Amino acid sequence: MSAMKKRKHCVSKEETRIISSTTSTKASGEKYGQIPMDIILEILSRAPAKSIARFRCVSKDWGVTLCRPCFTDLFLKMSSLSPCLLFTFHAEGKWSFFSSPESLLISDQKSSCVVVDRLSHVPIDYPIRVCVPVCGLLCTKDEWVLSKKKDARLMICNPSTGEFKLLPKVKTSRRRVLTYLGHDPVEKVHKVLCMTSCERPYSQKAEQHQVLTLGRGKMNWRMIECSVSHYPQSQDSEICIDGILYYLAAGSGSWKTSMIVCFHIKSEKLKFIVDEAFKDIKSPSTLINYKGKLGILHPNASGFMNGRSSGFVLWVIDDIENHTWCKNIIMFPPLWWSLVDRTKVHIVGTTGNGEILFSPRVVYIPFYIFCYNMETKSIRRAEIEGFGSATGQNIYTFLNHMENVKLFT
Repeated sequence: MSAMKKRKHCVSKEETRIISSTTSTKASGEKYGQIPMDIILEILSRAPAKSIARFRCVSKDWGVTLCRPCFTDLFLKMSSLSPCLLFTFHAEGKWSFFSSPESLLISDQKSSCVVVDRLSHVPIDYPIRVCVPVCGLLCTKDEWVLSKKKDARLMICNPSTGEFKLLPKVKTSRRRVLTYLGHDPVEKVHKVLCMTSCERPYSQKAEQHQVLTLGRGKMNWRMIECSVSHYPQSQDSEICIDGILYYLAAGSGSWKTSMIVCFHIKSEKLKFIVDEAFKDIKSPSTLINYKGKLGILHPNASGFMNGRSSGFVLWVIDDIENHTWCKNIIMFPPLWWSLVDRTKVHIVGTTGNGEILFSPRVVYIPFYIFCYNMETKSIRRAEIEGFGSATGQNIYTFLNHMENVKLFT
């Protein structure tokens, strides 16, 4: 199933210039002019995803060439060099996506303004939650609980193209379903990890574990083994780094121990990191990619953060096999109170220049996000404009989003 419909595309002046500059070479590879095909693909890999969708309609040859894996992989690689902020929320029967280049956040001013670009929307008539995006794709998290519809199914979506696909029903008699999305950089495939648990009596304990591979023939859920009983933290607790999906969980027993679960996307094996250092790490905590290493951010105090919050704790793993961690206690400067005030925010992650990003969970007007630089110990905010009439809606904010032009098969 796809949200994309055949329609006439309006080509902008900039897109016309790009097309004109490359018409001396056929998309099939036959060269008429001086521009080799590999150079043309390099040029096109730097165009926006919306432009690629239009370029595919220029001719049959262009359509075939721009759908080939060599180009879609190149486009994703180039997109990873210029990541975006991604905002998504459900309003007026639509799941809408907005983005802005992360580079626009880099500013020496204490306050700035960023206007987001609307990417796409997916028609859906009930609120949803989403997994942390991976390599340009998102997956809904647990529609059974939120929609209360027996026929609800998990959905994979590409915000850059507006394309979406319903996933096969999960093989379970349980009603509560929790999902995570990961990507294997070697085989270049996305996989969905699904865990089920009892709704009555209510339990967060993960029982059945299933995996689904996207884009390889008929999609089917496969059962996998899990040797450790655990209770996944369901909100903003996962991240995928170099083919390993990490998520936070609590162990079973009278005293629940915090742990990190490692799901190896390629082998589909689960491993668990349990360490004495984690005993004070409670929900809500956020896993982050901190300069290529796994990190954990959590507030000094439990619950939400606002202007009265004193700071947070950053754990960074140096050696995941030997459980070597570095702990940093970060205290906010006085300016934090005056900028954040009573706004309730949560930790989103780290930007490319090492700043910690905080964002509200609800759309307010004006809508601010906050950046804290741990090196300079400075705090600033940026106003985000362009959401339209979405006041009061729950919003998800993500860092390091990549545009992806690969079509679902």
